[in-house]
Amino acid sequence: MCPNDLKRLAIIFRALTFLLLAGCGGKEAVAPEDVEQGAFNDLRSEVIDIVPDSQRQETLLELVDDLQIEFAELRKDVVVKRTELRKLNSDYDATREQFHEYAERYDAAIKQSREKVTASRQKLVRETTVDEWDALKKLETKTMKKLLSLLQSV
Repeated sequence: MCPNDLKRLAIIFRALTFLLLAGCGGKEAVAPEDVEQGAFNDLRSEVIDIVPDSQRQETLLELVDDLQIEFAELRKDVVVKRTELRKLNSDYDATREQFHEYAERYDAAIKQSREKVTASRQKLVRETTVDEWDALKKLETKTMKKLLSLLQSV
């Protein structure tokens, strides 16, 4: 290879490096709380668009708020469970009984939180008319999938 070819390769390599760095820039990780807030904001917007009666709209928005609160508690319980499991796993002296106690305590908390989320969602569904729920169902399903994915990524 001649010196000019090496210079060209160096320039091409620098350009590719720059393009790769530029392509990766600005893609910061999104906090789980922000994903959660966005999903519930989308649901609120859809309620406002679909439900014409302002009184019923207010009732449904309160139910969405309740659902968000219950979901935040569930997310918090999942995070605590995973954090505590990491701590327990890092303790080489941890006993089988400690793992058993850990599982009972955190699984019970998560089960209770999950039941509250389910109950809040069911209240929301019951308060909508058939037509309103048909209109909300697609977005609500998308929202729930996003939130489930969020829990799994914790």
